[in-house]
Amino acid sequence: MLKKDSRLPHQLKRGNQSAVNKWLFTTGMAAHSIAICLLCYLSSAQLVNTTGALLYHMGMQWTDAVVVTSMLGFIYLVLILLWAFSRNGVLRTWLNVTSLTGLSIFMAWIAGALA
Repeated sequence: MLKKDSRLPHQLKRGNQSAVNKWLFTTGMAAHSIAICLLCYLSSAQLVNTTGALLYHMGMQWTDAVVVTSMLGFIYLVLILLWAFSRNGVLRTWLNVTSLTGLSIFMAWIAGALA
């Protein structure tokens, strides 16, 4: 249980930092979060493209495939964001999200959604 004015273990490791170091840390984390959100959005968009192309090629009408994949896009984005921000470590997060984005772009290219 936390007591009032207590510090978490990761805060104890950092110790007393100057204002510049705190600002750099905060700015770096904000940039990391924005970049991860943009990559997750890109991979979600490519998964929507892939799903739409697959549904169309499986026999669904084009308009129905667009509506279904538009609704699935929101679910894709939320799931990918939750997955990305649940990772331990910045490097592991970047590797996982970048790999997922590359894989989703490749799948969209294979499915013909980018043609």
